[in-house]
Amino acid sequence: MVTYNPDDSSLECIGTIIDAAVHTIIVDNFSGEASRAKLRRLKNEKISLIENNTNAGVAAGHNLGIQAALARGYRWFLLFDQDTKIFPSTIRSLIQVYTDCLAEFGDKLGLLGSNYYHLLEDGTIAEGKVPLCHGKAWSVENLIITSGTLIGWEKFQAIGPFREDFFIDHIDHDYCLRAQHRGLVIARTALPLTIHRLGQLTTRRPWLALGKKKLLSCYSPLRRYYQIRNFITLAREYEKEFPGAIGFIRQSIRRETMRALKYEGRFRRNLMSVVLAFQHSRRGITGKYAGRIAL
Repeated sequence: MVTYNPDDSSLECIGTIIDAAVHTIIVDNFSGEASRAKLRRLKNEKISLIENNTNAGVAAGHNLGIQAALARGYRWFLLFDQDTKIFPSTIRSLIQVYTDCLAEFGDKLGLLGSNYYHLLEDGTIAEGKVPLCHGKAWSVENLIITSGTLIGWEKFQAIGPFREDFFIDHIDHDYCLRAQHRGLVIARTALPLTIHRLGQLTTRRPWLALGKKKLLSCYSPLRRYYQIRNFITLAREYEKEFPGAIGFIRQSIRRETMRALKYEGRFRRNLMSVVLAFQHSRRGITGKYAGRIAL
C-alpha cells in the first residue's frame, strides 16, 4: 500500500486492509511528520512501514513494496492505495475468483482487479456497476485500477515494474496495456469487492448544468496535469495496438476536463494545467512536476 499524507478517512481504509491481510507493507511517500507519526503507531509484526525520504510517486511505491514483500518470502501481492476500503470477505472472495479465472485461462491470466463502489465526498456510497458476465464471477477487461489488484511474482516479472516516470496517474492503464501486449489476460471481479474514492467525487447542480446534476471527480489542477500529460504519452505508445482502450480513456479525460473547467471553479489553474500538460508531453518531460508555475 502506498500512502501520502493520509487523512483520517484514509487511515480508516488502511485499517480495513490491516484487519484482513496476512501482512501489510505500507510505503509512505514522505508524508508530513504528523501523518508519519500516525503510520508509525501502526507498526507491529503484521505491519511493515517503509518511509521514503522523498515523494517518489505511486509507481515507485508499488515497486518498492513488492520488493519488500518478496524479501519476506511472499510470492503474491495485493496492491492498494490509501483511499480503498475493503470488506472482511474481500480477500477471500478475490482469491476464489482468481482460482476460477486460472481454471479457464491458465498461464495466460495476468492480473485480477476488484470491481468497486464509488465513495462520494459526502460519504455516500454510489452503486457499483456490475458487467454482464453470463453467470461468471469475473469479466475480461482492457483496463482496471491498480488498487485492489492481485498479481503473482511470475507475472510481475513478465510484465515488469510499474512505470515510475509517470509518477502518478495512468500507471495502472500502462500496466494493463503492457500486460496485454505480452499476451496476458486482464480480468476483474463482477461484484464490487471494495469501496474506492477517485478524487473528491461529488455531484453538483450548477446553473451551467441547466438543472442536471453532474458527477465531478474534483481533482487538483496538479492531478489534472499528470492525467493529461501521461495520457498523451500513453496514446502515443499504444493507440495503434489498443485503439479501443485509448479511445475510452480519451473520451473520459475530455469529459472530466470540460466538467472541471465549467463547474469546478479554479478555471485559470485548471486551464494552465491543461496547457502545461500538452507542452510538457510534447517536449518529453515526465516524472514529478517541477515547473515554475504553481498548480
